Amino acid sequence: MSIAVLDKAFSILEVLARTGRPLSLAELAEESRLPKPTVHRILRSLRELGYLDNAPRRGSYALSERLASLRAHGRDDALETRVRPTLEQLHQQYDETVNLGMLEGIYVRYVHVVETTQPLRWIVKPGARDLFHTTALGRAIVAWLPDEQRARLIKRLSAALPPRGRRSALQQLDNQLSATLARGCALEEEETVAGVACVAISLQPMGEPLAGISVSVPVNRFPDERRTALISTMRQLSASLQKDRLRAPA
Repeated sequence: MSIAVLDKAFSILEVLARTGRPLSLAELAEESRLPKPTVHRILRSLRELGYLDNAPRRGSYALSERLASLRAHGRDDALETRVRPTLEQLHQQYDETVNLGMLEGIYVRYVHVVETTQPLRWIVKPGARDLFHTTALGRAIVAWLPDEQRARLIKRLSAALPPRGRRSALQQLDNQLSATLARGCALEEEETVAGVACVAISLQPMGEPLAGISVSVPVNRFPDERRTALISTMRQLSASLQKDRLRAPA
């Protein structure tokens, strides 16, 4: 990326910060004195990185909460601090491993892990990565992304998959993303690690569209009633995060 592109990107961010309100593509192009196609490409990239949100007014953009987190701490530390009460709540309620992950390209990177105290566990180290389509975390995050962004990610994933079995994998992913949206959370059983199931939600409701949390459970501790209870808990948690964000002062 050239310095000129960085200059233009920061000019757009500064316009949004200065005006203090959502702006449309046309308004941003006028205020920044940049061509509309250039502004559109930069807006798309900034939104994919999580630094912009689509505002309620159709076709307008606003700064996201991620910029504030960059100012306060490192990206990972700030996110972990924000969601730590939620991670601890889930850990105390189920005593299973709770994961915080972030979408980076076509991968999910594990940022923080709270391990179960029970002897049978699945240990994943912070910094480990998985292709998003194989994990509940990745599906939860990608399912709630804007349609255009999700389509671009799936196109990139398609190019990275081996030709043999690619069509089947993409069809399965499409089915899983639809099921995730309908269910309110993502569910994955023994697809990434044998003997382990995961339930995950996106942190989009709290202004972190590229992050998610999951609970990993050995399948021998995951009978139908516990699966139903955990899915219900994760759905309620997502709704609670949305309410908390709406109640937060602007």
